[in-house]
Amino acid sequence: MMSLLRKRANRFGPIAGYVTKSLILAFDLGFSTLSFFLAVLILGKFQADRVQLMWSWALPMLLVLRLLSFFAFKTYFIIIRYVGEKDIKNLLYAVLASSVAFYVVLKVYPDFLPAGEDLSIVLVDGLLLLVFASIFRVLLRLAFNQLRDQRRSRLNTVIFGAGEMGVLLERVLRSNSNHNYRAVAFFDDNTRVHKKLLNGLQVFNPRKSFHSVVKKYDIKVAIIGINKLSEERRIEFINSCLEHKVKVLKVPPPEVWLNNTPKLGQLQDIRFEDLLNRKPIQLDEDAISETVKGKVILVTGCAGSIGSEIVRQLLRFDPSLIIGFDQAETPLAEITISLKNEVKNGRFHPVIGDVKDHHKLREIFERFQPEYVFHAAAYKHVPIMERFPEEAIKVNVQGTQCLADLAAHYGVHKFVMISTDKVVNPGNVMGASKRIAEIYVQALNYARHSQTQFITTRFGNVLGSNGSVIPIFKKQIENREPVTVTHEEVTRFFMTIPEACQLVLEAGAMGLGGEIFIFDMGEPVRIVELARKMIQMSGLTPGQDIEIKFTGLRPGEKLREELLDTQEDLIPTHHPKIRKASVRNNDYQVIKQQIKTLMVTANEGHDHMELVKQMKMIVPEFTSQNSDYSKLDSVKGEVVTPPENN
Repeated sequence: MMSLLRKRANRFGPIAGYVTKSLILAFDLGFSTLSFFLAVLILGKFQADRVQLMWSWALPMLLVLRLLSFFAFKTYFIIIRYVGEKDIKNLLYAVLASSVAFYVVLKVYPDFLPAGEDLSIVLVDGLLLLVFASIFRVLLRLAFNQLRDQRRSRLNTVIFGAGEMGVLLERVLRSNSNHNYRAVAFFDDNTRVHKKLLNGLQVFNPRKSFHSVVKKYDIKVAIIGINKLSEERRIEFINSCLEHKVKVLKVPPPEVWLNNTPKLGQLQDIRFEDLLNRKPIQLDEDAISETVKGKVILVTGCAGSIGSEIVRQLLRFDPSLIIGFDQAETPLAEITISLKNEVKNGRFHPVIGDVKDHHKLREIFERFQPEYVFHAAAYKHVPIMERFPEEAIKVNVQGTQCLADLAAHYGVHKFVMISTDKVVNPGNVMGASKRIAEIYVQALNYARHSQTQFITTRFGNVLGSNGSVIPIFKKQIENREPVTVTHEEVTRFFMTIPEACQLVLEAGAMGLGGEIFIFDMGEPVRIVELARKMIQMSGLTPGQDIEIKFTGLRPGEKLREELLDTQEDLIPTHHPKIRKASVRNNDYQVIKQQIKTLMVTANEGHDHMELVKQMKMIVPEFTSQNSDYSKLDSVKGEVVTPPENN
């Protein structure tokens, strides 16, 4: 039998599992013969004058009835790797039906069996057949799984969670052949289930036995299979896995399962975001809905990581139309495809264009009459903007000014600008350009002719956004290249893309105009620790499998970012993660003239020193870090002493 199974497994390869109908039928008929023989033997009814009649008539008749019943209930048509309750039930029905039919025949032809013993023989025969055929099917499945495991190398896997989700997950792993995981044990914090067996696998206490279980079972993968696991415990467990080079996967929430069962294709790798102890953000969804429902909304930079998430979250609140504006052709095409249904039903309208193009923007305001603007378009890469400050001015300053002026002219209700923590005591051109944009929209808010509420939101680095360290580190790790970190002590504030965009919507709803909202970014993260964790998440060891290389601070880069400068104070709001910065007000006419002068220099494009010098005049706290423009700071701070009298 094993040789036949091996041939069948080799023939069908990884999708093997079907055993020929003839093989199943042959064994089942053989079990029928054996069961009948044992039933007669057990009941001691081997009477000489009945033996010939029993074997010449009763047994053939029984086999015919069994065969017809097997055909009727298709007991032979099974997939061995999926043998389960349904197959055993079908077998039970087939045995029961054929046994009842055989009993009726015996009543019609009583000479087939000893008088008065027909019922007992039928019952014992049926019970024995059910036991033999069921055991046969289970053994077939075990044999098939053994052959499959021999043919395919699998990773020993522990499931964290011996509850309902963990049991479902183990069952899926056991019954599905298209994966590389072999469940060998459970972890669970519940002391009541420790040392017990669940589907044949022992449940261990991860706090006491983590190291020994990983070593004993050679664990390569851990799957988190708990619905309501606290953030602290999840992070603790993930860190334990990373320390022992165990790859961690997580099961998505039940609401995304198909047919109430987790699918292996839905298993997700952990990300660095999973190691941030961040509580879910509670939004005032009623206020946001009241703000944007049924409204026409313009989102600039809609194809970027922040802009695209703002679009998706806005769509939840049923606006009448979102105009997505971006200059990047390929990303704009990608978001258009991903939102094709929204494009088809007229809720999302993509437009390609540049925020510096006043004529193009005017056409959009004329045609669509947007009531809300979310301005996420910007140049944000510090080293590049340090080399091309004129482009930072054109996009971040001129583009914002152009958009804000049109918003005010066309009576937009709210204008929400996406800013950055790099505007605080800026150390680079990019941060200073965004600070100038902040100053302009805030001054415009208080200009007498403006009816638009201008609101600024300020937050730090966003995990996974375009150009952030996460994708860069990931690519370096995949290519087995050294992971490059600028400095061992450099830290940054981080938040996830959904977190940032949710808070943008919340701030936009609560803002009345002129505010700069600052988001709670949590504790700063050391970039070198981020690099180490990402290497460990890939199952590798920092310093051994992949080197961490320090390259030195880049032009314009600080060791630490700030959320407030020394002249700003924080004012709480009704949302615990959003605070308001009290910043100095600027005269609209003054900043307008300063930007006009700045634009003349930027459009000339060749005198970077003069351009940055003018930026420092507008933003006095702008002190260049690790940059050629640092010489301007020494001149700016130079004290001239009067000559001595002779």
